[in-house]
Amino acid sequence: MIVEPLDDDDALDRLAADWRALHTAVGATPFQSWEWARAWWTHRRRGRLLLLCARDAGALVGLLPLVVAPFGPLRRVTFLGAPEADYQDLLATPERAVEVRDAFAAWLAGAARAWDIVDLPDVAEDSPLAALATVAPSLRADRYVHRVCPYLPLDADWRLAAGKQLKSRVGRKRRNLARDFQLDFDLADGDELPHALDDLFWLHDARWRRRGLRGAFANPSVRRFHRDLAGRFAARGWLKLHRLRTDGKTRAAFYCFADASRVYYYLSGFDLGLGRYSPGAVLMAHAVDAAQRSGAQLFDLLRGDENYKREWGARERRTMRVVVKKRRSVRSFLAASAIAVDRWAAVAGSRLRNRLWGHRNA
Repeated sequence: MIVEPLDDDDALDRLAADWRALHTAVGATPFQSWEWARAWWTHRRRGRLLLLCARDAGALVGLLPLVVAPFGPLRRVTFLGAPEADYQDLLATPERAVEVRDAFAAWLAGAARAWDIVDLPDVAEDSPLAALATVAPSLRADRYVHRVCPYLPLDADWRLAAGKQLKSRVGRKRRNLARDFQLDFDLADGDELPHALDDLFWLHDARWRRRGLRGAFANPSVRRFHRDLAGRFAARGWLKLHRLRTDGKTRAAFYCFADASRVYYYLSGFDLGLGRYSPGAVLMAHAVDAAQRSGAQLFDLLRGDENYKREWGARERRTMRVVVKKRRSVRSFLAASAIAVDRWAAVAGSRLRNRLWGHRNA
Protein backbone atom coordinates (compact mmCIF):
# COMPACT_ATOMS: atom_id res chain seq x y z
CA MET A 1 0.00 0.00 0.00
CA ILE A 2 1.27 3.46 -0.88
CA VAL A 3 0.10 6.91 0.22
CA GLU A 4 -0.44 9.38 -2.60
CA PRO A 5 -0.94 13.04 -1.59
CA LEU A 6 -2.97 15.18 -4.01
CA ASP A 7 -3.26 18.95 -3.68
CA ASP A 8 -4.89 20.39 -6.81
CA ASP A 9 -8.49 21.13 -7.74
CA ASP A 10 -8.46 18.79 -10.72
CA ALA A 11 -7.49 15.91 -8.43
CA LEU A 12 -10.70 16.41 -6.45
CA ASP A 13 -12.73 15.87 -9.62
CA ARG A 14 -10.57 12.99 -10.84
CA LEU A 15 -11.25 11.20 -7.56
CA ALA A 16 -15.04 11.43 -7.88
CA ALA A 17 -15.72 7.89 -9.12
CA ASP A 18 -13.24 6.19 -6.76
CA TRP A 19 -14.41 8.33 -3.83
CA ARG A 20 -18.04 7.44 -4.44
CA ALA A 21 -17.25 3.74 -4.71
CA LEU A 22 -15.28 3.75 -1.44
CA HIS A 23 -17.93 5.86 0.30
CA THR A 24 -20.59 3.31 -0.70
CA ALA A 25 -18.44 0.34 0.34
CA VAL A 26 -17.79 1.87 3.76
CA GLY A 27 -21.40 2.99 4.33
CA ALA A 28 -20.17 6.42 5.41
CA THR A 29 -22.39 9.40 6.17
CA PRO A 30 -23.38 11.99 3.54
CA PHE A 31 -20.97 14.42 5.26
CA GLN A 32 -18.07 12.27 4.02
CA SER A 33 -19.28 12.10 0.43
CA TRP A 34 -17.58 13.50 -2.63
CA GLU A 35 -20.67 15.65 -3.17
CA TRP A 36 -20.23 17.37 0.19
CA ALA A 37 -16.51 17.90 -0.39
CA ARG A 38 -16.95 19.27 -3.93
CA ALA A 39 -19.68 21.74 -2.92
CA TRP A 40 -17.76 22.85 0.17
CA TRP A 41 -14.51 23.38 -1.71
CA THR A 42 -16.31 25.36 -4.40
CA HIS A 43 -17.97 27.80 -2.00
CA ARG A 44 -16.24 27.58 1.39
CA ARG A 45 -12.64 26.76 0.56
CA ARG A 46 -9.93 27.65 3.03
CA GLY A 47 -6.22 27.05 2.56
CA ARG A 48 -5.02 24.37 0.17
CA LEU A 49 -6.19 20.85 -0.52
CA LEU A 50 -4.42 17.83 0.92
CA LEU A 51 -6.11 14.63 -0.21
CA LEU A 52 -4.31 11.59 1.22
CA CYS A 53 -5.07 8.52 -0.89
CA ALA A 54 -4.06 5.00 0.11
CA ARG A 55 -3.76 2.70 -2.90
CA ASP A 56 -3.11 -0.99 -3.18
CA ALA A 57 -2.30 -2.26 -6.67
CA GLY A 58 -3.78 0.98 -7.99
CA ALA A 59 -7.13 0.62 -6.20
CA LEU A 60 -8.22 3.28 -3.73
CA VAL A 61 -8.48 1.55 -0.32
CA GLY A 62 -8.34 4.61 1.93
CA LEU A 63 -8.95 8.34 1.79
CA LEU A 64 -8.38 11.19 4.22
CA PRO A 65 -9.65 14.51 2.76
CA LEU A 66 -7.83 17.39 4.45
CA VAL A 67 -6.93 21.03 4.00
CA VAL A 68 -3.91 22.95 5.24
CA ALA A 69 -5.50 26.21 6.31
CA PRO A 70 -4.39 29.38 8.11
CA PHE A 71 -5.05 29.31 11.84
CA GLY A 72 -4.31 32.90 12.71
CA PRO A 73 -0.61 33.17 11.83
CA LEU A 74 -0.24 29.38 12.15
CA ARG A 75 -0.93 26.40 9.88
CA ARG A 76 -3.59 23.86 10.75
CA VAL A 77 -4.33 20.56 9.04
CA THR A 78 -8.03 19.76 9.39
CA PHE A 79 -10.82 18.04 7.53
CA LEU A 80 -12.04 19.19 4.15
CA GLY A 81 -15.61 20.30 4.81
CA ALA A 82 -15.15 21.40 8.42
CA PRO A 83 -16.75 22.92 10.41
CA GLU A 84 -20.04 22.59 8.51
CA ALA A 85 -19.88 18.76 8.47
CA ASP A 86 -21.20 17.10 11.62
CA TYR A 87 -19.36 13.80 11.10
CA GLN A 88 -15.83 13.40 9.76
CA ASP A 89 -13.48 10.45 9.43
CA LEU A 90 -11.09 8.66 7.13
CA LEU A 91 -12.70 6.43 4.52
CA ALA A 92 -11.56 2.81 4.61
CA THR A 93 -13.23 -0.56 4.89
CA PRO A 94 -13.24 -1.90 8.48
CA GLU A 95 -10.68 -4.61 7.79
CA ARG A 96 -8.15 -2.07 6.52
CA ALA A 97 -9.02 1.01 8.57
CA VAL A 98 -6.22 0.64 11.16
CA GLU A 99 -3.63 -0.04 8.47
CA VAL A 100 -4.79 2.96 6.45
CA ARG A 101 -4.89 5.21 9.55
CA ASP A 102 -1.32 4.31 10.47
CA ALA A 103 -0.10 4.90 6.92
CA PHE A 104 -1.70 8.35 6.84
CA ALA A 105 -0.33 9.19 10.31
CA ALA A 106 3.17 8.22 9.22
CA TRP A 107 2.87 10.39 6.12
CA LEU A 108 1.75 13.40 8.18
CA ALA A 109 4.62 12.84 10.61
CA GLY A 110 7.04 12.89 7.72
CA ALA A 111 5.53 16.15 6.46
CA ALA A 112 5.53 17.85 9.88
CA ARG A 113 7.48 20.87 8.60
CA ALA A 114 4.42 21.85 6.55
CA TRP A 115 2.06 22.23 9.54
CA ASP A 116 1.90 23.44 13.12
CA ILE A 117 -1.08 21.42 14.35
CA VAL A 118 -3.31 18.61 13.11
CA ASP A 119 -6.88 19.15 14.30
CA LEU A 120 -9.44 16.46 13.45
CA PRO A 121 -12.88 17.15 15.00
CA ASP A 122 -16.21 15.30 14.80
CA VAL A 123 -14.72 11.79 14.64
CA ALA A 124 -16.91 8.92 15.81
CA GLU A 125 -15.86 7.67 19.23
CA ASP A 126 -15.43 4.09 17.98
CA SER A 127 -13.44 5.08 14.87
CA PRO A 128 -9.85 3.84 14.56
CA LEU A 129 -8.92 7.46 13.92
CA ALA A 130 -10.18 8.41 17.39
CA ALA A 131 -7.75 5.86 18.84
CA LEU A 132 -4.73 7.34 17.06
CA ALA A 133 -1.59 6.91 19.16
CA THR A 134 1.62 8.91 18.97
CA VAL A 135 3.27 8.13 15.66
CA ALA A 136 6.70 9.72 16.22
CA PRO A 137 8.79 10.66 19.29
CA SER A 138 8.55 14.34 18.37
CA LEU A 139 4.74 14.31 18.15
CA ARG A 140 1.94 13.88 20.64
CA ALA A 141 -1.62 12.82 19.84
CA ASP A 142 -4.40 13.79 22.25
CA ARG A 143 -8.12 13.17 22.02
CA TYR A 144 -10.98 15.00 23.63
CA VAL A 145 -14.72 14.55 23.79
CA HIS A 146 -15.90 17.00 21.17
CA ARG A 147 -19.66 16.92 20.73
CA VAL A 148 -22.73 15.12 21.97
CA CYS A 149 -24.84 13.81 19.07
CA PRO A 150 -28.33 12.78 20.22
CA TYR A 151 -30.39 10.39 18.09
CA LEU A 152 -33.78 8.69 18.04
CA PRO A 153 -33.74 4.92 17.40
CA LEU A 154 -36.57 3.96 15.07
CA ASP A 155 -36.72 0.21 15.73
CA ALA A 156 -39.88 0.92 17.74
CA ASP A 157 -42.41 3.74 17.94
CA TRP A 158 -40.35 6.80 18.94
CA ARG A 159 -43.34 8.11 20.90
CA LEU A 160 -42.75 5.46 23.54
CA ALA A 161 -39.51 7.23 24.52
CA ALA A 162 -40.82 10.79 24.19
CA GLY A 163 -42.27 12.58 27.16
CA LYS A 164 -46.02 12.35 27.72
CA GLN A 165 -46.38 16.14 27.71
CA LEU A 166 -44.57 16.41 24.39
CA LYS A 167 -46.78 13.83 22.71
CA SER A 168 -49.89 15.54 23.99
CA ARG A 169 -48.66 19.01 22.98
CA VAL A 170 -47.62 17.99 19.45
CA GLY A 171 -50.93 16.26 18.81
CA ARG A 172 -52.90 19.22 20.11
CA LYS A 173 -50.89 21.77 18.11
CA ARG A 174 -51.29 19.77 14.93
CA ARG A 175 -55.05 19.60 15.41
CA ASN A 176 -55.16 23.35 16.03
CA LEU A 177 -53.22 24.03 12.84
CA ALA A 178 -55.57 21.80 10.84
CA ARG A 179 -58.56 23.55 12.42
CA ASP A 180 -57.41 27.11 11.69
CA PHE A 181 -55.64 26.66 8.34
CA GLN A 182 -55.40 24.47 5.28
CA LEU A 183 -52.51 22.34 6.60
CA ASP A 184 -50.15 20.51 4.24
CA PHE A 185 -46.84 18.67 4.55
CA ASP A 186 -44.54 18.01 1.61
CA LEU A 187 -40.96 17.40 0.48
CA ALA A 188 -39.47 20.15 -1.68
CA ASP A 189 -37.73 19.04 -4.86
CA GLY A 190 -37.34 19.87 -8.52
CA ASP A 191 -38.21 23.40 -9.56
CA GLU A 192 -39.50 24.18 -6.06
CA LEU A 193 -36.14 23.52 -4.40
CA PRO A 194 -34.59 27.03 -4.85
CA HIS A 195 -37.69 28.70 -3.38
CA ALA A 196 -37.90 26.18 -0.57
CA LEU A 197 -34.27 26.89 0.33
CA ASP A 198 -35.02 30.63 0.36
CA ASP A 199 -37.80 29.94 2.87
CA LEU A 200 -35.51 27.77 4.99
CA PHE A 201 -32.78 30.41 5.07
CA TRP A 202 -35.21 33.18 5.98
CA LEU A 203 -37.10 31.25 8.65
CA HIS A 204 -33.92 29.98 10.28
CA ASP A 205 -32.05 33.27 10.34
CA ALA A 206 -35.09 35.30 11.46
CA ARG A 207 -35.10 33.42 14.75
CA TRP A 208 -31.49 34.37 15.42
CA ARG A 209 -31.86 37.96 14.20
CA ARG A 210 -34.64 38.45 16.71
CA ARG A 211 -32.02 37.94 19.43
CA GLY A 212 -29.38 40.05 17.74
CA LEU A 213 -27.37 37.03 16.57
CA ARG A 214 -26.32 35.62 13.21
CA GLY A 215 -27.96 32.43 11.99
CA ALA A 216 -26.18 29.54 10.31
CA PHE A 217 -27.13 30.83 6.84
CA ALA A 218 -26.21 34.48 7.40
CA ASN A 219 -23.00 34.24 5.36
CA PRO A 220 -23.67 34.39 1.59
CA SER A 221 -21.03 31.73 0.91
CA VAL A 222 -22.84 29.34 3.28
CA ARG A 223 -26.09 29.88 1.37
CA ARG A 224 -24.31 29.25 -1.93
CA PHE A 225 -22.78 26.09 -0.49
CA HIS A 226 -26.15 24.72 0.60
CA ARG A 227 -27.83 25.58 -2.69
CA ASP A 228 -25.14 23.63 -4.50
CA LEU A 229 -25.17 20.82 -1.95
CA ALA A 230 -28.96 20.44 -1.98
CA GLY A 231 -28.93 19.96 -5.75
CA ARG A 232 -26.16 17.37 -5.55
CA PHE A 233 -27.83 15.51 -2.69
CA ALA A 234 -31.22 15.60 -4.45
CA ALA A 235 -29.61 13.96 -7.47
CA ARG A 236 -28.35 11.14 -5.22
CA GLY A 237 -31.69 10.77 -3.42
CA TRP A 238 -30.21 12.00 -0.13
CA LEU A 239 -32.12 15.26 0.33
CA LYS A 240 -35.19 15.45 2.57
CA LEU A 241 -36.39 19.04 2.83
CA HIS A 242 -39.66 18.79 4.74
CA ARG A 243 -42.10 21.70 4.72
CA LEU A 244 -45.13 22.54 6.83
CA ARG A 245 -47.43 24.82 4.85
CA THR A 246 -50.59 26.65 5.88
CA ASP A 247 -52.86 28.15 3.24
CA GLY A 248 -50.10 27.57 0.70
CA LYS A 249 -47.35 29.39 2.64
CA THR A 250 -44.29 27.70 4.13
CA ARG A 251 -44.36 28.10 7.91
CA ALA A 252 -41.65 25.62 8.91
CA ALA A 253 -38.84 23.79 7.10
CA PHE A 254 -36.75 20.81 8.17
CA TYR A 255 -33.50 20.35 6.25
CA CYS A 256 -32.50 16.69 6.46
CA PHE A 257 -30.23 14.24 4.68
CA ALA A 258 -30.82 10.51 4.31
CA ASP A 259 -28.92 7.39 3.40
CA ALA A 260 -29.94 3.73 3.33
CA SER A 261 -30.65 3.42 7.06
CA ARG A 262 -30.40 6.87 8.67
CA VAL A 263 -31.95 10.31 8.44
CA TYR A 264 -29.87 13.28 9.61
CA TYR A 265 -31.63 16.43 10.82
CA TYR A 266 -29.27 19.27 9.91
CA LEU A 267 -31.08 22.62 10.37
CA SER A 268 -34.59 24.01 10.49
CA GLY A 269 -36.62 27.19 10.65
CA PHE A 270 -40.14 28.13 11.58
CA ASP A 271 -42.41 31.16 11.43
CA LEU A 272 -42.13 33.07 14.71
CA GLY A 273 -45.55 34.55 14.10
CA LEU A 274 -47.04 31.08 14.39
CA GLY A 275 -45.20 30.24 17.59
CA ARG A 276 -48.36 29.43 19.57
CA TYR A 277 -48.96 26.50 17.19
CA SER A 278 -45.43 25.06 17.68
CA PRO A 279 -44.92 24.47 13.94
CA GLY A 280 -41.32 23.32 14.46
CA ALA A 281 -42.33 20.55 16.85
CA VAL A 282 -45.25 19.51 14.64
CA LEU A 283 -42.98 19.29 11.58
CA MET A 284 -40.30 17.41 13.50
CA ALA A 285 -42.84 14.76 14.53
CA HIS A 286 -43.91 14.50 10.89
CA ALA A 287 -40.29 14.15 9.71
CA VAL A 288 -39.53 11.42 12.26
CA ASP A 289 -42.70 9.54 11.28
CA ALA A 290 -41.72 9.81 7.60
CA ALA A 291 -38.23 8.48 8.36
CA GLN A 292 -39.70 5.50 10.21
CA ARG A 293 -42.15 4.75 7.38
CA SER A 294 -39.26 4.85 4.88
CA GLY A 295 -37.47 2.08 6.78
CA ALA A 296 -34.79 4.23 8.42
CA GLN A 297 -33.38 2.74 11.60
CA LEU A 298 -32.21 5.97 13.17
CA PHE A 299 -33.12 9.67 13.17
CA ASP A 300 -29.91 11.53 13.95
CA LEU A 301 -30.32 14.94 15.61
CA LEU A 302 -26.62 15.61 15.03
CA ARG A 303 -24.29 17.61 17.24
CA GLY A 304 -25.56 19.74 20.06
CA ASP A 305 -27.00 18.89 23.46
CA GLU A 306 -29.97 21.27 23.33
CA ASN A 307 -32.53 20.44 25.95
CA TYR A 308 -35.39 19.92 23.52
CA LYS A 309 -33.64 16.85 22.11
CA ARG A 310 -33.85 15.14 25.47
CA GLU A 311 -37.55 15.94 25.60
CA TRP A 312 -37.96 13.78 22.50
CA GLY A 313 -36.37 10.84 24.32
CA ALA A 314 -33.11 11.00 22.39
CA ARG A 315 -30.19 8.80 23.27
CA GLU A 316 -26.67 10.19 23.13
CA ARG A 317 -23.36 9.30 21.58
CA ARG A 318 -20.19 11.32 21.36
CA THR A 319 -17.72 12.44 18.77
CA MET A 320 -14.06 13.04 19.47
CA ARG A 321 -11.51 15.67 18.52
CA VAL A 322 -8.05 14.32 17.73
CA VAL A 323 -5.22 16.85 18.01
CA VAL A 324 -1.63 16.09 17.00
CA LYS A 325 1.02 18.58 18.08
CA LYS A 326 4.78 18.86 18.09
CA ARG A 327 6.40 18.36 21.48
CA ARG A 328 9.03 21.09 21.20
CA SER A 329 7.44 23.76 19.06
CA VAL A 330 6.25 27.16 20.25
CA ARG A 331 4.00 27.46 17.19
CA SER A 332 2.42 24.10 17.92
CA PHE A 333 1.94 25.05 21.59
CA LEU A 334 0.18 28.26 20.57
CA ALA A 335 -2.08 26.40 18.16
CA ALA A 336 -2.98 23.83 20.81
CA SER A 337 -3.76 26.64 23.25
CA ALA A 338 -6.08 28.25 20.70
CA ILE A 339 -7.87 24.92 20.26
CA ALA A 340 -8.33 24.71 24.04
CA VAL A 341 -10.01 28.11 23.96
CA ASP A 342 -12.20 26.96 21.08
CA ARG A 343 -13.28 23.91 23.08
CA TRP A 344 -14.24 26.15 26.01
CA ALA A 345 -16.18 28.45 23.67
CA ALA A 346 -18.12 25.47 22.29
CA VAL A 347 -19.26 24.54 25.80
CA ALA A 348 -20.27 28.14 26.49
CA GLY A 349 -22.15 28.27 23.19
CA SER A 350 -24.12 25.16 24.06
CA ARG A 351 -25.18 26.70 27.35
CA LEU A 352 -26.18 29.92 25.57
CA ARG A 353 -28.36 28.04 23.07
CA ASN A 354 -30.16 26.25 25.87
CA ARG A 355 -30.78 29.56 27.64
CA LEU A 356 -32.10 31.15 24.45
CA TRP A 357 -34.32 28.32 23.25
CA GLY A 358 -35.38 26.78 26.57
CA HIS A 359 -36.59 23.20 26.39
CA ARG A 360 -38.91 23.40 23.40
CA ASN A 361 -38.36 23.06 19.67
CA ALA A 362 -41.27 25.35 18.93
